[in-house]
Amino acid sequence: MLAQWSYISSSKLNAIDAEERIQEIVHVSVPRNRSLNVTGALLFSGRRFAQYLEGAPAAIEELKASILRDSRHSDVRTIASGKTPHRHFVTWSLAYAGPSHFVADIVERSLNDALEKGDEGIEALIQMMSEFSIRGRS
Repeated sequence: MLAQWSYISSSKLNAIDAEERIQEIVHVSVPRNRSLNVTGALLFSGRRFAQYLEGAPAAIEELKASILRDSRHSDVRTIASGKTPHRHFVTWSLAYAGPSHFVADIVERSLNDALEKGDEGIEALIQMMSEFSIRGRS
């Protein structure tokens, strides 16, 4: 059985070094997620994070606990959790496409929709993350 967890949080990162800090997150998360057999995606809009994780329930709980303790963000709001019948990010230990000022408004709208529209908004957010992972890097 696979579990999934998705959240949106507010960034506490300083805008000056935010991208460097995000690269640190990716650098640590990719091998950690691989070792736990967890796949997923990360979005960063400059103001907020959104992350979707999928894997064994114990691995997801381990990562969730770590993320909830992470001081780089606040107001962590779970938008989806529980069982999932399949992986959305089969080959990605952490899909992250990098910064994009062009898509920041689109990402922010998607994050707001996920928070306000429930399942419909959450599915749209996961789909957008999937689209980014096709073109991004891990």
